[in-house]
Amino acid sequence: MQEQRSSLQEPLQQQASSAAGESARQILLIAIWFGIVCGLVEGCGLLLVQRVNWERWGPTVHVSGRIVWISALFDMVLFLMVGLMVGALARLVRSLPAVVVTVWVLTGLSVYDWLILTDRLYHMSCLLLAVGAGAAVSRWVGKHEAAALRFWRRSLPWVLTVVALAFAGIQGGRWWSEHRKLASLAPPVPGSPNVLVVVIDTLRADHLSGYGYPRPTSPSIDRLAAQGVLFENAVSTCSWSFPSHVSLLTGRYQFDHGLGRVDPMPLLDWSKPDLAGFPTLGEKLEQRGYRTAAFSANRDYFTTSLGFERGFTHFEDYFHSPIDMVLRTLYGREFDRLFLRRAATPGILRLRRLFGMGSPDADASYPVIGSRRKWAPEVNRELLRWIDHGERQRPFFAFLNYFDVHDPYGGPHSYPAPLWPQTSAVDRYDDGIKFVDDAVGQLLAELEKRGLTQNTLIVITSDHGESLGDHGMTNHGQTLYRELVHVPLIFWFPGRVPAGVRITPAVTGASIPATVLNLLNDDSAGQFPEPDISVLWSSPQTRPDWPPSLSELASRSFGSEKEKREMRLAPTSLTGPMKSVVANHWHLIVHKILGSQLFDWSRDPSETHNLIYAPEVQETAAHLVAAMEDVLGGTSSPQDASAIVLTGGLLDRGRSQRSTNGNDLYRIEASPGELLTVEVQSEKAHAGGLLDPVLSIENASGELYRSCRNAADDHVPAPGISDPTPNAFDDICVNINPEVGTDSRLEIAVPASKSPMDLYVRVSDWNGRMQPGMRYRITVMPTDKGPNVVARWGQ
Repeated sequence: MQEQRSSLQEPLQQQASSAAGESARQILLIAIWFGIVCGLVEGCGLLLVQRVNWERWGPTVHVSGRIVWISALFDMVLFLMVGLMVGALARLVRSLPAVVVTVWVLTGLSVYDWLILTDRLYHMSCLLLAVGAGAAVSRWVGKHEAAALRFWRRSLPWVLTVVALAFAGIQGGRWWSEHRKLASLAPPVPGSPNVLVVVIDTLRADHLSGYGYPRPTSPSIDRLAAQGVLFENAVSTCSWSFPSHVSLLTGRYQFDHGLGRVDPMPLLDWSKPDLAGFPTLGEKLEQRGYRTAAFSANRDYFTTSLGFERGFTHFEDYFHSPIDMVLRTLYGREFDRLFLRRAATPGILRLRRLFGMGSPDADASYPVIGSRRKWAPEVNRELLRWIDHGERQRPFFAFLNYFDVHDPYGGPHSYPAPLWPQTSAVDRYDDGIKFVDDAVGQLLAELEKRGLTQNTLIVITSDHGESLGDHGMTNHGQTLYRELVHVPLIFWFPGRVPAGVRITPAVTGASIPATVLNLLNDDSAGQFPEPDISVLWSSPQTRPDWPPSLSELASRSFGSEKEKREMRLAPTSLTGPMKSVVANHWHLIVHKILGSQLFDWSRDPSETHNLIYAPEVQETAAHLVAAMEDVLGGTSSPQDASAIVLTGGLLDRGRSQRSTNGNDLYRIEASPGELLTVEVQSEKAHAGGLLDPVLSIENASGELYRSCRNAADDHVPAPGISDPTPNAFDDICVNINPEVGTDSRLEIAVPASKSPMDLYVRVSDWNGRMQPGMRYRITVMPTDKGPNVVARWGQ
């Protein structure tokens, strides 16, 4: 009997083992299928949704095309793990329907993934919908299990093929594009040097020891400065990364390139942004036979997705490591949000440090993924790998962005803290500078090993500074004080750039493209409008006539609650757009709504004493305002030949063509002592948009009159400073319209003179250059009488 029972049990055990094996194979089949399909939809969805959520997401999970196959592979591995857990549970609970439960769980995970990636729905709502969808699908599968398994088995090869094609198409397409670009390059000019531009994101100049900072934060950068040229008063074109990087590559101010903010990306137009179509430094060097590459640690605002790959054969931004790949998938984000960002146990802290995410306290206010870093040594490795695997017979142009100084401050956990105290945000900010300075030194040593330094032009700069508590601010991108726009700028080129030279006039970072090309003796430098600053060391006599440097900041329609509290302490971009101009030791800041500020930063480096209404500096203020208008309009002093004469109440139609220099100029003959009102009224928008008028009144030399009454600044809201003499004719003759599309108005008391005199009325646009199709009405009348001159502009 015992032998008989044993012989009966053996087939039953074999049958059970076979059934368990078949069940495991079915679970694996289902997990692979669901994981790949879920990931493919997720990857495509992230590419689509980020076009809607780009600026709203902030520093978070921006992606490029590779996310399609990355999400598919990651979700496949994740779903396999989930399937194995369900299979293990089914072995413990024999009555558990393994296939049905697997389908329920994986369907729920897929639906939750697809719903939550929109970032527009509540997480709990997505979870409830996912549970319900999983239950509905699993119930159907329970009734049609054989048919469902047959479908998954037959369609799996096609699903795998789609992933393989996605991988081959995306990765192969990148390789083929680079290969084709390199093959099409012209032969390089013999002896052409390499060019390396290093942008240390968020680095304010006054925290470098070479700029007088008492802490030894930057010995490697200081050595470069000692062997090259250091610009003591370099000014960034903006106080946040995106517009500033556009200027660094196109050589144009923000008013010219027009990219003051990240515009919403159209859902149906998948062509990449093109930096407003302006030529870039990389494109000009490619035409000289250079192979070009960019390596970005700022994966938010210096990326291929924003169009910066123009002019670069090779660009590395996202997906620099497996961890970065995982944390840009949906469930990688959720793991970070729910687990890594909230737990503070020793084990989780070790995981956070492994991921390069710092401590929870330091990162508590920072967006979910933004604190994950691509550290400077990784950027160096990417660059050196590209150099080593490239055509050494060609010169290279490399553009690096280091992000180590950016908030949250401090180097990696493994980096030994410098010897200064470690008690404040400023201390940690300085730690980041020292860390990135070490990376600069290491990069120079590696280039030296490869014999490249003697034939390489190196430029060190930053895109903007950081507030660090100055003016009640903590970060950047909110205003234009000196701590935010004063950046380092160093040129190092053995044998071509003199050693130990320090340049004092204010220069703009937008001059870098023209300067690099001139140092390479390239005739195309003139295509970049901002001047070559190498003349400041080669021809010092040009220094007194050097043009001022402009910074601009578009208004922001968003901001954290902390930023909104800070905006009450100083004029910021949260309440309106701003511009500033630096010339010599003066810094003029103009806020469109809250008026102007004027600082003598040589005597007041913290810029806390606004001198805009001080009588002794009114001539300086008028000169700076006129200089800013000249930069924006591309003009200098008025010329009779360019002015439209207003006589007899009519516009001289024979000279009514549009001005090509960016603003319109009118000449009026006025009687000494006469009171006149000049008004510009915007008319309806046409193809060029609506004029945002700026009105100024000058003499023939381009100097602003200072005998106006400007009602726009009489009673500005806090934190601006209202005119202390609102009814007097003692204002600078410039009126910046505080709102788009309304009037701009000035009253002027014509200065005393022995004979009639000419007034030059300039009409321009706050944004710089007027666009074709803009219309406005200009009226000039005696202040106490009706209109006597009316002219219309715009055909």
